[in-house]
Amino acid sequence: MRFPRLRDDRGSVLLLGLGAVVIGLIAVVVGVDASAAYLQRRALVNLADATALAGAQAIDLAAYYRDGANATTSLDPVSVRVRVQSFLEESAGGGIDGVRVEGVTTDGRSVAVLLSAPLRLPFRPADERIAAEATAVLAYRSGA
Repeated sequence: MRFPRLRDDRGSVLLLGLGAVVIGLIAVVVGVDASAAYLQRRALVNLADATALAGAQAIDLAAYYRDGANATTSLDPVSVRVRVQSFLEESAGGGIDGVRVEGVTTDGRSVAVLLSAPLRLPFRPADERIAAEATAVLAYRSGA
């Protein structure tokens, strides 16, 4: 005995295949955008680190020439800011477009630099900025 078909199954594999393709494309787009955001942030962190190191080299020259290099040698706040800006200009922003210095702070022994840049995603326009902060410390080793 044969049972009658209640409805036609033709075309259901096509719909399933199209759904799988759409989900696959969405996964690719999300993966590419997430990877691009990660790589941009990583580049900005590297630039912030290099910028903080450049700022940590801006010691108080008057005290250095008067007392020599010792534990009391400190960073000059004005020189730190100038050094940070000049490093960014010389390195052309590390190849990152739209880099801004959001903040430079120093306590005389360390430098903290906060940079930001626009987030550029391949598949989605983003009006957001990403930020990265790095700190460098001025330290002298005693002569051995």
